[in-house]
Amino acid sequence: MSFERSQRRSFLKRSAAIGTVGLSGLAGCSSISSVTGGGTPELGLAFTVPIENIASLFAIPEIQDQLSNLGSEYELNVTRDQSTPDSLNKMAAGDADMALLSTVSFASAVLREAVPGNIKMIAVDVWDAHPEWFGISVFSGPDSGITNPEDLQGKTLGVNAKGTGVHAIYAKQFQQIGLNLENDAEIVELPFPTFVSAVKEGRIDAGIFPALFSLQARSEGFNNVFTSHDTWDEEYPFAYVVASNNAIDEKSDAISAWGEDFREMVNYCYDNRDEVVSLAAEHFELPEPLVDGFFLTENDYYRSLPIGMDRLQYSMDEMVDLGFVEESFDVTEYATNEFVPSN
Repeated sequence: MSFERSQRRSFLKRSAAIGTVGLSGLAGCSSISSVTGGGTPELGLAFTVPIENIASLFAIPEIQDQLSNLGSEYELNVTRDQSTPDSLNKMAAGDADMALLSTVSFASAVLREAVPGNIKMIAVDVWDAHPEWFGISVFSGPDSGITNPEDLQGKTLGVNAKGTGVHAIYAKQFQQIGLNLENDAEIVELPFPTFVSAVKEGRIDAGIFPALFSLQARSEGFNNVFTSHDTWDEEYPFAYVVASNNAIDEKSDAISAWGEDFREMVNYCYDNRDEVVSLAAEHFELPEPLVDGFFLTENDYYRSLPIGMDRLQYSMDEMVDLGFVEESFDVTEYATNEFVPSN
């Protein structure tokens, strides 16, 4: 999928616009959307971050209307959770068949069998650290003097939650410069939408920003201290769609139909980016300049749905080495490309 297909606009135009909008409302935004009908299987999909999790766009009725199988081969209930553990709990209770997870939550769920019958990864939603696309980034205030990873020693660092894949990016960078994150910095948990204000107010010295929130930091002249490009040798799958094995056993045809629609939906987004930006901003009650500033541009993640097993295995092994996952496992036993077409 190329930049040309995303119909990207001028970065300066976007960053100027985003500097005028607030992000505090993002902390509470949520979405529940369902398609119902008679006799067809119902699938439940849970996500955590709107738009950045591209599978969240299944919640938008106007996009649902573009999909070939939704409403005929399966029904869909889309819900937003505050965290991936919430989604796992929902899956464990049988209230969701599929969910968006990231590196640590996926590995921990597999090893602890958090969902009865366990889970299987069926698609990649986000690749982090692709050299031509966005990498999760650490920013400090423009006048802080913090401009490289070594400057973070002894500083207070913001993260959305400890023990996550985002937290692991700090740990991996500290390991590479010969420091220990636990001993050489203080980690503070804050919601992503508060990071810019927290840096300005001195509550944290730096924060780690995913794509959805990084544009405001750049537009306000924050220092880019490092990105995941600096810590990973190449791109790796960071967030994924997983399905419970019970759902795969009971609703395999419906999940295959959903997978076809997932590919169709992503292609539709690239071919109709401007329309999708407006629809997504309205549906999730987000400022349109915010969405336009990153979605399917150079400020967004690399999007490729098939699972790269070698890179997935590497990322899981790295989580073990960093102490975020208890032990490694063969990812091919817990991941499959059978449900989502490659193109």
